[in-house]
Amino acid sequence: MSRPRLLVTRPLTGLPRMMILGLRTSWPSLTLSTWACVTLVVAVAVGVKGLYPTSAARAEYAATAGASIPSTAFNGRGYGLASLGGITGVEVGFMGQILFPVLGLLTAIRLTRREEETGRTELLTASRVGRLAPLAAATMLLALTAAATGLLMAVGMTAAGLPARGSAWYAAGAGACMLFFAVVGLLLGQLCQQAVTARQLGIGIVLMAFLVRFIVDGLEWEATWASPLGWLPEVRAFDDPQAWPLMAYGTASLVLLVACAIAAWHRDVGAGVFTPRPGPAHDPARQAAWRLALVLERTTTTPFLALTCLWTLFIGLFSEEMTRIIQANPSTLAAMGLERGTDLMAAMAATVMVAAAAAVSVQGAARLGAEESIGRLGLLLSTRCSRARLWVGWWATTLVSSAVVLIASALLLGLSTWATSGQKEAFDTALEIGGYYLVPVLLVGSVSALLAALGPRWPMLNWTIILWTAVIGFLAEALDLPEWARDLSPAHAVGVLPVDDADPRVIVGQGVAAVITLIASLLAFRRRSLRAG
Repeated sequence: MSRPRLLVTRPLTGLPRMMILGLRTSWPSLTLSTWACVTLVVAVAVGVKGLYPTSAARAEYAATAGASIPSTAFNGRGYGLASLGGITGVEVGFMGQILFPVLGLLTAIRLTRREEETGRTELLTASRVGRLAPLAAATMLLALTAAATGLLMAVGMTAAGLPARGSAWYAAGAGACMLFFAVVGLLLGQLCQQAVTARQLGIGIVLMAFLVRFIVDGLEWEATWASPLGWLPEVRAFDDPQAWPLMAYGTASLVLLVACAIAAWHRDVGAGVFTPRPGPAHDPARQAAWRLALVLERTTTTPFLALTCLWTLFIGLFSEEMTRIIQANPSTLAAMGLERGTDLMAAMAATVMVAAAAAVSVQGAARLGAEESIGRLGLLLSTRCSRARLWVGWWATTLVSSAVVLIASALLLGLSTWATSGQKEAFDTALEIGGYYLVPVLLVGSVSALLAALGPRWPMLNWTIILWTAVIGFLAEALDLPEWARDLSPAHAVGVLPVDDADPRVIVGQGVAAVITLIASLLAFRRRSLRAG
């Protein structure tokens, strides 16, 4: 009787099929990452073209906002500010320096550790798939996504009227930045045993990189190499393009990829260096649903809270100087439809506050969907914990977390502005902004609950509301959007605070809609079957 032969596979066996499988299962997140990055840059380019149509306006910008230390600290060093492209690079600024790396990082973790956490990677590698094939497939998909993002970004910027050569350089830098942090996500996916831990560490790394760049640029140190986020402006796409930042991104990515391969080859499937702490040793059915949600969501709520509070703190501390710069640049105020620099600063802060607070609810829905996909939610519901009890507790915690992010950032904005200007009216204005925008934030949260009730993948759609809120807050006037399009943003429908008076009828209507949507989400969740478990 012949003895069975051991199945021996090469490390990259099955790579093409793994790429096809990854593309079929993860195309929504890959598409969303590309769409968000391209939309941000192209929208800013179009807005800048409308804000500074003449060379005199661009020269005025370079002499005021472009030469401002707070602007440099927030957005990075500007080059070629006499051109539309140079201004676009600066105005994308902190939004791009947060969006590009975070999307790349989260997508990488989604392609690796999330798949491994569900058990699919172990199932595939137990057959004729090589040990390194899943990692290599994820790397190839991320590289293709970064390349597609750069290509579409360059085409969009050129179509918006920017020079093709400078657009290509800028898009190459943005794509390289996105890919570098995606590789950071791949490494964290190998080191962390849970996807949530990898995401938390990754966002912490991005925030640390941003703070280092903020300090280096704010103090005008000649150390732009100290942070990977400082490399992106140094491409100098619309001035005198430099290749060393692209080479730095590429070299660092290759080094991290080697570390990823070594870690993947030597560790056990499903294992990680950073292991989760064991949970409480008591019946989960006796644990309050709200407490469970709080424990599971704190790893995503805390970074949003820290980032938003940091943003509002900086806005408040630099409010006086930024207001003087804005007042000296009247074309910016006219294009934004405002009359005072203080209104612009408050409106900018409010836009980020609302978007971040609403994002907490979307992340809460995503975490609930992840628990369902893995099967842990079904396991919990097989105990004495009812669906209604879980749903009410989960979304009560999520909505309260969103409210905490909004109110805490409003308080910090008011206190820092009051301390800087000495005017208590600034504190009252910040509190009014937080109070009036609370209902729109809760409405977005209720929509997230309804989408989560339909299935674990549906909550991703709610990111469109958040992105649209940001576009309306920053670029509505520059893009000359019609009023009906602006009112698709729940915050704008209430009013542009502090310029407009809040519309009480809209607030009441949104509150009623939020309650109805939450009830509908509970009914939908109780009636449908779980995806797993």
